Amino acid sequence: MKFTEYKYTRPDYEQDKAKVEDMIKRFNDSKSSSEQIKIMEEMDEYKKTLSTNVNLVYIRHSINTNDEFYAKEQDFLDEYMPYYSVLETKLYEAVNNSKFKDELIEHFGQHLFDLMDCQLIFKEEAVPFKQKENQLATKYNKLIASAQIEFDDKILTLSQMAPYTQSEKREVRKEATEKIAEFFKEHEKEIDGIYDEMVHVRTDMAKALGFDSYIEFQYKSLMRTDYNKDDVKKYREYVRKYVTPVYLELRKKQSKRIGIENMKAYDTNVMFTDGNAKPHGGKDFLVENAKKMYSELSPETKEFFNFMYDRELFDLESKKGKEGGGYCTTIENYDSPFIFANFNGTTHDVEVMTHEAGHAFQSYTSMDGRIMEYIWPTYEACEIHYMSMEFLTWPWMKLFFEEETDKFKFSHLDGAISFIPYGVTIDHFQHFVYENPDATPEERKAKYHEIEMMYRPNLDYDNEFLEKGTWWYRQGHVFNTPFYYIDYTLAQVCAFQFLLKSLKDRDEAFKDYYEICKVGGKESFFGLMKAGNIKNPMDDGVLEEILPQLLNVLDEIEKKL
Repeated sequence: MKFTEYKYTRPDYEQDKAKVEDMIKRFNDSKSSSEQIKIMEEMDEYKKTLSTNVNLVYIRHSINTNDEFYAKEQDFLDEYMPYYSVLETKLYEAVNNSKFKDELIEHFGQHLFDLMDCQLIFKEEAVPFKQKENQLATKYNKLIASAQIEFDDKILTLSQMAPYTQSEKREVRKEATEKIAEFFKEHEKEIDGIYDEMVHVRTDMAKALGFDSYIEFQYKSLMRTDYNKDDVKKYREYVRKYVTPVYLELRKKQSKRIGIENMKAYDTNVMFTDGNAKPHGGKDFLVENAKKMYSELSPETKEFFNFMYDRELFDLESKKGKEGGGYCTTIENYDSPFIFANFNGTTHDVEVMTHEAGHAFQSYTSMDGRIMEYIWPTYEACEIHYMSMEFLTWPWMKLFFEEETDKFKFSHLDGAISFIPYGVTIDHFQHFVYENPDATPEERKAKYHEIEMMYRPNLDYDNEFLEKGTWWYRQGHVFNTPFYYIDYTLAQVCAFQFLLKSLKDRDEAFKDYYEICKVGGKESFFGLMKAGNIKNPMDDGVLEEILPQLLNVLDEIEKKL
């Protein structure tokens, strides 16, 4: 079956509620752990069917936000999913209170019960808050998707503007950056209003559920079982101590390389005077070469990519009405990952074919009949798979970039290191926001600028609107999934270790990588790192140890340029 043939059925809440109540009753009346295990398998089938239908709407709506049918279905889900979350909590409560809990732990593993503990926070009191939050997120996403920017005698989306922000012509990238900023400036009051309402709705929800702040609530929602906000704060300090100086040194070298003494923020997108490496072909060229790459990487990746290719489980090109960004999700009843992206003619396109394919390969590997909770790991662990896949596929980059391959590798690694200070900026900002929910929009923007100067003190936007602290407007995670961003930086440090391993012994590196893909969601973040033989980024000394090795790799590549 092709993706277009996958069938969507609108969930029937009353029917599902009755089904859940029946499963809970039979579970509680069970006379043995084996009976309860069978009912838990029924529960799993129910959850997978619900998730399948929810994700089909999510995918099809994000591909075309102007599709009236799926727009209505998204509105329906925005209203009803909080009620489904309550039903899920009731299932977890029953399992958690089982009289055969020890036997269930022995069968399913302790980690499932640790995850359940996080899920138990969602109560009926949260429903109206969650409904409002969903509506606000949809409103923001539609606004971003609606962008129609006049540039280069064309009408372009935000995603389609990206190549111009990387132009080797300084005046072009400056003007493109300003045009994008103009769109956000035109909608400044609307975005501030959406976000202000989000912050208060989330804070009120957390308090209604007995939490001191939304921070504690959301850490539980993200199922962070290994660490807390104090650990994250300490990690951010390590980044400031070890990564920020390296970032500043890289920018000095870049300034010299591209011949611009007083670099502005829009100059940082360009690594070479003759422009960045670009893939030597469009969508079909990229997909066909990705097929070749994955067929040679390993038998497992060959099987995976052929499955994706044959079923057309991609939507890759930018187009009118399509949401921005990129993601991978799963359609459980069809054992299918799905990759959503917005190709724009830059290195980003190749990175998507490795990035989202890393997520997809992991989930494909983990959809082996296991319970739904064990398909995906938690967010920060998920991101290890994609970032590592980007590095493990370096030997095949010649397929896409030909004589510009070393330029690509250099930009890729430099960009990965340079991303970390930005990633912790977004995290630090969100902690401020939810520690101070009554701050005004102007205070939030001023604080964002103050924080970004801590981690990237050389930033000069050369734009009054951006200088006042509005760059985060375009970071969808801030609106859609609060606190899901530090995850990328943690995973990036793990991926650096896979790069360094692969440069010494590619087979051994892939073996460890495949191991964490097979583990999937069966282990926590810390447990997954142990399975992959990688060090914890949150431990003092890890960044200090890795960074010099990465700089050596960069130097070796630069010698070839």
